[in-house]
Amino acid sequence: MYITSRFDGEFDYQHADDVKMHTLQFTFDQIESAWHQSGDSGQLWRLSVAKNGYTYHDIHISVTQWFKLTKYEMQRLREGQDPQIYVAIKKSKHFWVVASECIPPFPDNGLRHDADRPYHNVYSKQTVKNAVI
Repeated sequence: MYITSRFDGEFDYQHADDVKMHTLQFTFDQIESAWHQSGDSGQLWRLSVAKNGYTYHDIHISVTQWFKLTKYEMQRLREGQDPQIYVAIKKSKHFWVVASECIPPFPDNGLRHDADRPYHNVYSKQTVKNAVI
């Protein structure tokens, strides 16, 4: 992760090695952009989160179907629930959103595929190791 900020027209950049924090909490509406590298089937998404005047780049989240996550967030909003708080934890060099650490934690089958319509899905070893969404 690296951090950028723009205060009073000045641009500031902090390299990943200089970032001293170990967790980052954010909500869906603070996600500024999301992207993935071509060829990885879109399971590993990288987020940029705008929070308190800073933009935190390259936060990893594993989402098989991004629109299911968006649908989940819209449903919470319609029901008047508090926003889902995503928690990214630093693991080695990268920040990963960990499903069990989110507030409230995601249910075991919360955003996974429907068992009635199974499909083949290969997760990377890093994704499984970090138990991300």
